[in-house]
Amino acid sequence: MKTIYLVRHAKASRDEKGINDWERPLTVAGIYRAQKVAKTLYDKKAEPARMVSSHAFRSLNTALIFAINMRYPVAAIEISASLYEKKASDIIDMLKKQDNSISSIMLFGHNPSISDLCNQLTKKKTKELPTSAVTCIQFKTTKWSELGESVGKILFTESGK
Repeated sequence: MKTIYLVRHAKASRDEKGINDWERPLTVAGIYRAQKVAKTLYDKKAEPARMVSSHAFRSLNTALIFAINMRYPVAAIEISASLYEKKASDIIDMLKKQDNSISSIMLFGHNPSISDLCNQLTKKKTKELPTSAVTCIQFKTTKWSELGESVGKILFTESGK
């Protein structure tokens, strides 16, 4: 079995002037909700083997909040440009290259690609994931390269609301 946790970054400020999109900071409300969702996942005993985050500050800061609250080593978070302004199909290609010894991966990214990825992997039209939300999808396969050949099953979605 392979498991993917898709996390949309926490709420980010749109009021900051003179900064690039990828530099946008999290809002206080975004930080609070990310902590709440991460603690809920920890209580559910969700233990991703790997965390990979977009290089955008809002995603990386969300990943840090999750790692701290889920007792995941912060230094082990991988930073990837493959999750910023990419299509769902690009992310699937990245996932297919994962080491098969890894059973689960948590991705921190952006919409619309995170919600599109959820739809493609489950063959369902789901609502757009809100900020800080996570959807856990499980696949009946032992190889990441087979991702997309089998339909993933949504185990849960947690939004902190």
